[in-house]
Amino acid sequence: MKNYLFVFISVIAIALASCSSTEQTVQDVMDNAQENYSEKEAITESGVNLDDLRTQLSDSYAYRENQIPQQFNQIKEEEKPERNLYEGYRIQIFSSENVANADTVAGNFRAWADTTLVGYQPETYVFFKTPYYRVHVGDFHERERAISFSNIVKRYFRDAWVVYDRVVPARVPADTTVIQTQ
Repeated sequence: MKNYLFVFISVIAIALASCSSTEQTVQDVMDNAQENYSEKEAITESGVNLDDLRTQLSDSYAYRENQIPQQFNQIKEEEKPERNLYEGYRIQIFSSENVANADTVAGNFRAWADTTLVGYQPETYVFFKTPYYRVHVGDFHERERAISFSNIVKRYFRDAWVVYDRVVPARVPADTTVIQTQ
């Protein structure tokens, strides 16, 4: 019985000793962190002192405005990439395996364009891209202008459609050019 009493007292002593800890409390850690933080100045690469801009949690709802520092209000201007003058759109009016048919359609288009179109004389291109001979007309940088021109061409050449192609910059009509029929 004395052994049980001795063990019981020992367990209680160990439990009391373990409850009294030498570890720092959470409050002590927060106080140390606040002291360490307040000693250092937070300065960004641009030289802005962030301590001047920070607020306490209690200040969060003191005002409803979101004040943005002047240093952060500067808007960067995006540089527009240079446009490749040789990229653009043409209207494909014919595609066939027969070169004679392609040349005939190209001649028909030239005759039609000379008598019908006002304001723009499009160039006609016949080229071979395996396995077809294709007939492209016009040179445009903007797709919208190519589409509006293709709507005019479709009145006579029903299979006309806009294709992405390399264009000749000297043959691209000016933005102020009005293309219409007689």
